[in-house]
Amino acid sequence: MKRFILLAIATVFFFLQFHINPANALELTEKTRTVALDSTRTTTVITPQQIANGQRLFVQECAQCHLQGKTKTNNDVSLGLDDLAGAEPARDSVLALVDYLQHPTSYDGEDDYSELHVNTSRPDLFPELRNFTEDDLYDLAGYVLVAPKLDPYWGDSLHF
Repeated sequence: MKRFILLAIATVFFFLQFHINPANALELTEKTRTVALDSTRTTTVITPQQIANGQRLFVQECAQCHLQGKTKTNNDVSLGLDDLAGAEPARDSVLALVDYLQHPTSYDGEDDYSELHVNTSRPDLFPELRNFTEDDLYDLAGYVLVAPKLDPYWGDSLHF
């Protein structure tokens, strides 16, 4: 009986080796990883490791309200590049997004959102970002800017 069980397990593993294709990682070219660093349109190249860390942080702390780049509380504003560029001040660069994560404001820049949106300046209200380093904020911002290049539906409220 023991031989039969071991043979069955070995057969299953052997069978799975032939019918499951290996996962192919998405190729992140330098062009795909190049994003705006600041408002002067200076660019920076985000490393694959930074993207992986940024994605991990996004899934961990942001995806509950920004699943696939959409904004749960306001369907008119997403994390798509056009919407980020249309904010006041624009949030379509790494340093602008880092600044937003430190000191969030409304889309038109008129209102302080430090009591409404997760940020690093109010760890008493939002402990989610309490342990984020500057590098973590940079990686998260880099991921948000690279994501629309990887996912054609990123920020598109018409596709769920």
